[in-house]
Amino acid sequence: MKRIIIACFALFLSSCSILNIQSVKLVHQQTLPSVWEVYGRLGVSVNNDTKTSGFEVSFDHHDYKLVLSTALGFGQISIESNQQRLLVNDKPINLTFNQWMISEMGWYLPIDTLAKILFKNEINSTRHWQIKISSYQLINGIQYPKVIRFNHLTKPIKIKLLINEVNQLK
Repeated sequence: MKRIIIACFALFLSSCSILNIQSVKLVHQQTLPSVWEVYGRLGVSVNNDTKTSGFEVSFDHHDYKLVLSTALGFGQISIESNQQRLLVNDKPINLTFNQWMISEMGWYLPIDTLAKILFKNEINSTRHWQIKISSYQLINGIQYPKVIRFNHLTKPIKIKLLINEVNQLK
């Protein structure tokens, strides 16, 4: 009986050694799309005060639109930037995106680096933020970040993006 148990155990251990474990190299974009959009959830912590929101970002070359929405869509804010001006809820603002976000919200999203992070996995593309990607997702054979964390290097701002959908339109 002992011999049968030992033989079965040895057989089990030998089968473990023949498991074929291969790492899969996932593909990133080679070029940045000029028209794209991303949807998800956002959590922001400023001085230990945390808020959450839904977000939509759409880019058309250098023009972009950021929509932040509260739970169940009861409130939302739309921020659009083009070559000439910044619009907040369709009203022109005489500040930059970062200036307006800091003055009104107390934080800002480094939106200008988002494409490089999403499509090329470049997390060292800004000098004011420490960026970490904690998980990935595979969409149409391309690897995209699922969770992106931003920690500001000089201000008490932490942002967590949970990416639900990424669409490349051009």
